[in-house]
Amino acid sequence: MPNATDRVELFAVQPRIALEDYTSPATFAARHRALAARVDALRARDASGQPCHPALVVWPESVGWPLLFMGHVSRVRRGKTLQGTWNRLLLAEAWGVWKMWQAHHPPTLRECLYAARSPRVHRTLWETFSGIARDFGLWVVAGSALLPAGRRSQDTPGFEPAGARTYNTSYTFSPEGRCVALARKVNLVPGREDVLHLSPGRPEELPVLQTPFGKLGTLIGYDGFRKPLTDKEPWFVPCAQYLDALGVDILAHPSAQPWPWDASWAFNAEGSSQRPGEQWRDEGLAAQLGTFEHVRYVVASHLAGGPLDADFEAPSHILERTAQGEVRVLAQARTLREDDVVHVTVPAVTPAPR
Repeated sequence: MPNATDRVELFAVQPRIALEDYTSPATFAARHRALAARVDALRARDASGQPCHPALVVWPESVGWPLLFMGHVSRVRRGKTLQGTWNRLLLAEAWGVWKMWQAHHPPTLRECLYAARSPRVHRTLWETFSGIARDFGLWVVAGSALLPAGRRSQDTPGFEPAGARTYNTSYTFSPEGRCVALARKVNLVPGREDVLHLSPGRPEELPVLQTPFGKLGTLIGYDGFRKPLTDKEPWFVPCAQYLDALGVDILAHPSAQPWPWDASWAFNAEGSSQRPGEQWRDEGLAAQLGTFEHVRYVVASHLAGGPLDADFEAPSHILERTAQGEVRVLAQARTLREDDVVHVTVPAVTPAPR
């Protein structure tokens, strides 16, 4: 593992996912270890071949949600829509769903399905990204997956759901392979995540993690926006402003944008022709970063592709707030819809003592 220095390497990993990536824990791990190898090949090294600087790597939101399909990919492949697939999975996992309903009595069977599948989802996600962090010597924000709270610490591959309330959840791993932070998405996208019967996280539970290169916070997707998409979300929290007030230096922003990037925006008011790309620019972190006091860098990793009728696209990017309060795009993906790795080396916000 490299020693802490006065510089840090930032990476945004943009994978194009497909159903075949989720047939087993081994196929999922192999897919993302190949991307980690691309990261490793880009790192600066000294004369002995050791990395010169610590590195933070961010995977995208929802990279782990199709792990719910693991073991049922052939059944899922026969479907045409995600809605029909959920119904097939409920039948296929009927015994586990029934046990979760008996134990927790949640409002919906969908939550029972998430809880029944959670030990396998957690183990696969944990073993894959803990191994990547440890074997490549990286700080890893492992995208997100749909998971309930567990009865034990998240820093173990074993998992037992404490209930059926399910969250869009992101883990962060240290270069030793330890899970050192857990973030739950606070704001759920109307018409997309609320219909999945997910529960919102609490802003006061968003972690602030001290690293050798500064304080790190994670915001998942919609949590990076400055205002709600509709006028029917009185509970919306501008989480980026909240973490900036807590002194966060670097924001990891794992995201998954589910609409065509350059088509008309799904939430447009009558007469408006705004596109998702414009909306992310005008209301996302790029629009807010210049007003912050503490956040200096944003590492935004986007998902591409998706199974069945899910189709994500947006360019991953890394932003900087300069000393003059200007916002600069340090690097951006060359594509909206394919694999890419975005990389920069920048001054650490908290340089290591000499």
